[in-house]
Amino acid sequence: MERPLSPMQLECLRRAASTDKEIARALNISPDTVSNHIREAMRRLGASDRRDAMGRLAVHPLYGAIDIPGVTIVAPPAMATAAPSPPEPILPRPQLFGRDLPVLPGTSGRLRWVVLTFLGLTGLALLGIALVNALADLGNRLAPPGAT
Repeated sequence: MERPLSPMQLECLRRAASTDKEIARALNISPDTVSNHIREAMRRLGASDRRDAMGRLAVHPLYGAIDIPGVTIVAPPAMATAAPSPPEPILPRPQLFGRDLPVLPGTSGRLRWVVLTFLGLTGLALLGIALVNALADLGNRLAPPGAT
């Protein structure tokens, strides 16, 4: 069995919604020490990030009674004895020109992709307009005098 969290790991993780500097200032230790305590606590709890670690800490049998600022525990609804609901349909991945679009992490990744795509397409449209204008000017210069 994995060793329980030390009191300092527990306190650092309890405050993990704050920055390492803020935690270090409150506990009178260095930010690197705070980072080490949180990293070790995450490893012991099997968490992938701070939010996951705080959630696991809140529902862990050894630490469940600990108050964690900003974390609210919501019990799952009771399982009904009726037939299970049908599974959610799997949505196809978005495609562009028959190729799957890359999966980008989080909302900011998707927003960045949309903005960059918009800017790229806008640039192509402006380039096309400039090319049409250049060809029209060239046609006007090469046309014989008096021709319209």
